[in-house]
Amino acid sequence: MKQSAQEALAEEVAKCYHDPLRFVQMMYPWGEPGFLQPYDGPDVWQREFLQHLGQSVRNNKFTGQQPVPPIRMGVSSGHGIGKSTMVAWIVNWIMSTRPHAKGTITANTFTQLRDKSWASIQRWTKLSLTRDWFTVTSDRMYHTNYKDSWFCSAQSCKEENSEAFSGQHAADSTSFYIVDESSAVPDKIFEVAEGGLTDGEPMIFVFGNPTRSSGAFHRICFGVLRKRWYSVQIDSRECAFTNKTQLKEW
Repeated sequence: MKQSAQEALAEEVAKCYHDPLRFVQMMYPWGEPGFLQPYDGPDVWQREFLQHLGQSVRNNKFTGQQPVPPIRMGVSSGHGIGKSTMVAWIVNWIMSTRPHAKGTITANTFTQLRDKSWASIQRWTKLSLTRDWFTVTSDRMYHTNYKDSWFCSAQSCKEENSEAFSGQHAADSTSFYIVDESSAVPDKIFEVAEGGLTDGEPMIFVFGNPTRSSGAFHRICFGVLRKRWYSVQIDSRECAFTNKTQLKEW
């Protein structure tokens, strides 16, 4: 029987379960007309980050039954390196490779969440070869056939909204959290999110500019929590996508 295009795509996506870099390189139209025409793939820091993520997945050897240790990854950097783009890639990779995954995405302000983090998810999902699998609204992304069990959502990081981060579990899949511009996100959000990292193949990712010398993000990247996380510091001046002229002025 001749294999359909969707069946062939599903097979290729399945091969990316342990390889988010492969997913990013294959699923987006690098080098084709449009804003990706000048690029042949992710920047160096993005490649290294995705490679480490893939190795962490392989090391955990999740079988779909016994829970594995959480994957915790953080990036501290200057402006314009592509952190919100990485947020979108991670979301697309997890949602495409892990049936019935559940995720929560937040940022330091509603404007950042709506106009940058979630807007990036919307933009890159439209570019992805798996775009037809999903529906993306203004605050929710879900598998079109499994709206209530295979989804991620945008949530305010206000401390009084911390309960929205609790009760997220995916015992036979991945429960994940992504925090963009993490420096100004209340500690309470991180505390509650930890409760969603207790079963399945859990993951949490934090990104931000190191604008504060206290708080959970600072402890993750520079302080007492660093030993539990894979955290990297990226120099904006060495990244392919940054505005070098502006950085030189600064």
